[in-house]
Parts: sequence; structure tokens; C-alpha cells
Amino acid sequence: MESRTKNSYQTFVYDFIKFDILVVCPNCSKSAIVKTNNLSYLNRNENEIKVICANCGFNKRLNEKPESILSASKYKVLTGRYIVIGGAVDPFFYLPLWYRTSFENNELWAYNKEHIEFLKLHIQAKLRERNGQELANKSLGSRLPKWMNSKKNREPLLKSLSELQKKMTKTNG
Repeated sequence: MESRTKNSYQTFVYDFIKFDILVVCPNCSKSAIVKTNNLSYLNRNENEIKVICANCGFNKRLNEKPESILSASKYKVLTGRYIVIGGAVDPFFYLPLWYRTSFENNELWAYNKEHIEFLKLHIQAKLRERNGQELANKSLGSRLPKWMNSKKNREPLLKSLSELQKKMTKTNG
């Protein structure tokens, strides 16, 4: 039976930042959690977004982080906090992700266990259906790099993702 996925083109990277994100603690280098409290992309409470390390007690709220100048003109200066989505760091504090590894001169990373599961399902699928979503170019399935979608990398990538899952099990257990 051929494996297939139907949700790769209806899922967005933003869908994974509403869950807890595992990062490397800046204080002790063990795993820490960025709590996002089921955040919505357009509606976020910066007081509720925080990073916590159960190992050393490090904690910080997003609203404690200094603001940056987002735009400026001679009439107005707009300040706020940048959110960086789509790299091997968390979007809020820019801490390195806990779930990351190198793969043939590329970086394989995931925000959390839900993200790892999505990647595994997408990569192992021999058929990735768009279901009429041909214009869904912002979807995660359409944004993954070619090396992740390559048939020749399927088995080694699944092995690397399984290793990340083992790291997850060691972290939680």
C-alpha cells in the first residue's frame, strides 16, 4: 500500500508555534520550553509568551525583551518585537532549537513533537496530494527545501527524524 498525505498543503509553519517549543537553555544548555499558550498569529499576548528551564530555573517573558525599531520616518517611529519564523531558532527569543541536527550540509530542525510528526508523515509519503490547493504556496508542504522532498533522501531523513524523536523521549523521560 502506498503511503500518502493530504494535509501537507493545508498546514503552515505558524501551526507549530502555538504549541510549546523546545529550545536550548541559554543558562545551562539543557532543554527549556518556550510556552506560547496556544497563540494566534494575529493575536498574541506578549506577557504570556515565556521561556522556562526546569533544570536551572531560567525564565523570561517576551515582554521583558527590549523592543526594536520596526520602521521609522521623520514623522513616526514604530517599535515592537520581531518574530522570526522558519529557522533553527525559536521565533520569539531566537534561542537554538532543541530538535536540530545536520543532514548532508543542511540543517534539519523542528519546533516540537507535532512538527516532527508532520515532517515524518510528509517525507514518508510517496504521494503528496494538494487537493485543489495549487495556490497554497505559503503552506509548509510547498515551502520545504528540495533536499527534504527528494526520494533519495527519504530513508536517511526518516532515520534522522527518528533520532530527533529519541532526543525528545530522553528529554521527557
